[in-house]
Amino acid sequence: MAVTVTNVAKATVPGAERRTVKIVQFDNKYVTNGEPLTFKELGLKKVDFAICTVSAVGGTVNVAQASYDTANQKIKLFDETPAEVASEADVSNIKVQVVAYGK
Repeated sequence: MAVTVTNVAKATVPGAERRTVKIVQFDNKYVTNGEPLTFKELGLKKVDFAICTVSAVGGTVNVAQASYDTANQKIKLFDETPAEVASEADVSNIKVQVVAYGK
């Protein structure tokens, strides 16, 4: 089996980038297509990419993954299937650690 590798960005010295680490706690209702989480809230002017880790679970839905949509500045939650969590699902007390890199 082979893989195809596509260069997304030229290798750079990380000193040109900033890194921020935030914990995002959700309230009781999830919004389809993700909850707004702006670059400013992450402490950056631009986010190149982010790594999200579910650090605490709660509510009535099984959240297995989280991802950050840089184009729309939203954080999205996914269940174990992995489909996006349904709109209005109870995601209270779910916490996601976001490590964002950018400028």
